[in-house]
Amino acid sequence: MLENVRVALLDIDGTLCRGASAIAGAAEFVERIRDRKIRPVFFTNNATRTPEQVVSYLASCGIGAHIDEVCTSAQFAAHIIAKRVGERAKVAYIGQSGLEQALSEQGCVLVRPPSKPELGGDRGVRHAAEAAVMGLDPTATYATLAWFCHQVVGIGWYMLTNNDARFPSDDGFVPGNGALGSFVTTATGIKPVVAGKPNPDFVRYTLERFSAEVDEAVVIGDNGATDIRAGLAAGVLTIQVRSGVPLPTEGSEADFVVDSVADL
Repeated sequence: MLENVRVALLDIDGTLCRGASAIAGAAEFVERIRDRKIRPVFFTNNATRTPEQVVSYLASCGIGAHIDEVCTSAQFAAHIIAKRVGERAKVAYIGQSGLEQALSEQGCVLVRPPSKPELGGDRGVRHAAEAAVMGLDPTATYATLAWFCHQVVGIGWYMLTNNDARFPSDDGFVPGNGALGSFVTTATGIKPVVAGKPNPDFVRYTLERFSAEVDEAVVIGDNGATDIRAGLAAGVLTIQVRSGVPLPTEGSEADFVVDSVADL
């Protein structure tokens, strides 16, 4: 099934790793596709880590990767914002180092939450930002979310790096960025623009970065609603693995389904 493939877009959480460990056979699978002259691209909705941190995390799981093989939803979100708002755009954000670095590399001016945001007032900063983006931040508080909502109302739109409601952990799952986004949408009445999977433009952006055509790529992931739906919408071959958190996949049936990347 991978005979004509030059680039494999590999989801990480639930596909290659779960928590602090690699899924059995994942490291061997990555080396196997390298031997087949297929370039692995670590194609992740996780916006918390920088590419350097992704490589370090994969190494801790026993999987070899290079910085220039990483493509994150934070990078694509920053790319969209720079295209939409322009260079040196002032961007309000909630997120961790992965999003911060991606925005900075695009030349954006970061508008950070105050260290002690006050409820019920924005102290004149509502209109300071030209764009707003949210990536997962487990340290976010009610007050910082309220601050972010003020920014969103002032701007009139906002972006989520990804809309994953949850993601796999060592002992089940934890709430994802989509859960935080639901808070903002409920409070503001404004629906987000979602950069990451299932947005097929994230696939197209990645293929352009790696100079690959649609018929030369495969998307491999565990989540039918994000990984597989993005690949299908972009016209790319898709393979779903059953090693992550099972989610409904109606309308997003992969071209192939296997138990694990160890079976490929």
